Amino acid sequence: MSSEKNILVSRNLKTDSPLRIWAQEKGHSLIELPFIRIDPVVGVEIPATDWVFFSSPNGLDIYFKHYPLLAPKIGVYGEGTNSRLKRLGMEANFVGDTSKNPAEIGEEFFNSISPKDSVLFPQSQLSKKSIVGLNKMNDCIQKVVYETALEASEIHEVDVAILSSPSNIDGYLIQNEVRNTTFIVLGETSKNHFNSLGLTDRIHVPESASEEAVIILLDRLLK
Repeated sequence: MSSEKNILVSRNLKTDSPLRIWAQEKGHSLIELPFIRIDPVVGVEIPATDWVFFSSPNGLDIYFKHYPLLAPKIGVYGEGTNSRLKRLGMEANFVGDTSKNPAEIGEEFFNSISPKDSVLFPQSQLSKKSIVGLNKMNDCIQKVVYETALEASEIHEVDVAILSSPSNIDGYLIQNEVRNTTFIVLGETSKNHFNSLGLTDRIHVPESASEEAVIILLDRLLK
């Protein structure tokens, strides 16, 4: 492979993004382009619960822009979502280990709370319900507080595509073929979704969803 690569990431990165800095230092072209649009659903009645569990950074951001925190304890799927929570001056009481699969994270969460605890799950209408679906005894309340819409964009000559969610995979595939692209997907849920489509075997998952873990994987793939 030539040294200069066109790398797509399906999100807009922060100004001081480690991935953006890495791409600049390596001389790679980085395209930042989400394939989904997230629209808030307002006017949803939010109950008081013992816990609220956020499955994604986008879901957390939407929730706090439009709804109050009525739960004394907060659970988050992983460190990426927890970092968004920290920006708001809050700390999670449970942070999932994203090196594990969703089932393991869900089991650890429900095993860490009281069987009597109630849990609110703010989610999208497209939620895979990978965590709440593992509930066996807790009172879990699911509320759709945002809607995810696919946004198609045609991209040319991409060597590596970093796709952050099943919805971003679906949005990418509307106008783009897999061709010779190598794919990095964040998490086992996204990998399983992509595998189920049977389009390519060039799918890789970093050790975690952090940009640092993505960079380690990129360095290995682009040697």
